[in-house]
Amino acid sequence: MGVLDIIKPFARTAKLHVLRRQAEKLAKTPVAAERGESPDLPPPAFIFACGRSGTTILGKLFGCHPEVAYLSEPYHLWAVIDPALDLNNLHVRTPPRLWWDESEASDAIQTRFTRLIIGERARTGRRVLIEKTPHNAYRLGLIEALTGGRANFIHIVRDGVDVARSVDRLATNQPYRMAGRSDYNQWWGSNHLKWQRLEAEGPKHGYFSEEEVAQLKTNQQRGAYEWLTSLGEADRWRPVFGDRLLEITYRQLTSEPRETLTALAGHVGATAPDSWLDEACAMLSPERNNTGGELPLPPRLAKRFNAYQERHGLDNRATPMEG
Repeated sequence: MGVLDIIKPFARTAKLHVLRRQAEKLAKTPVAAERGESPDLPPPAFIFACGRSGTTILGKLFGCHPEVAYLSEPYHLWAVIDPALDLNNLHVRTPPRLWWDESEASDAIQTRFTRLIIGERARTGRRVLIEKTPHNAYRLGLIEALTGGRANFIHIVRDGVDVARSVDRLATNQPYRMAGRSDYNQWWGSNHLKWQRLEAEGPKHGYFSEEEVAQLKTNQQRGAYEWLTSLGEADRWRPVFGDRLLEITYRQLTSEPRETLTALAGHVGATAPDSWLDEACAMLSPERNNTGGELPLPPRLAKRFNAYQERHGLDNRATPMEG
């Protein structure tokens, strides 16, 4: 183990502390947006998906756009908006919740959201605001209420088997370590809190029975369940969002980047200059497939999983478990 490998966990822990302190300070600082934003500004936009679906590269493409104020997985901001939004307990040690709806948009949460998220537009001087957090899939109702039903949404879908295999590798190999946090799993959070909430809350929101979810034992199977529920939430909110929701596949982004990025820019109220398109397209690589064995799922989960794969023109299929 080299010196950098020893230092990095301490540096990460220190960085988290600094980010949390900065967010707490911003939460106490009023912003002009609290009085309402100009109608000439495009509504804020939120990227959501199951993690490992391409949200990071999509965000990086927007991050180099000259008109865009881009917030990439600002977990420290959400933790200050409400500690229970820190799903993985990255910044706080508080029992979290996964699903959030409109009823939970209290005045206090609204104020902190406006200062911490919407306020980024004024802090950067950019006219287009985009925030990316995969967990947004489970707080669409809350975001809808906090933005007054004006926000735009982007949902990106990647092959579910590739996603599940990627989750398995990340959750198993643990490349991201922090000092004093031996209980932290980069995918499932402290003491696997994210899986605990998925397992507890998913059946209550109509995502199969407790008995079926209890059969999911591997990181790959649990990643597939997260993929299923995130796509389910996109379907649940599609009638509400209407044309405020733009759904793309990772394959579209990588195989037809110029056309896809032009559509995405228009969706969030940004232009699509050639200089940005050239830079963004150069950052993309062809779609990669994750190799691995079969993905066994309980029969009803496998059926819905494969139906989503077919709907989006994706290649792999889950295998129904026997018994």
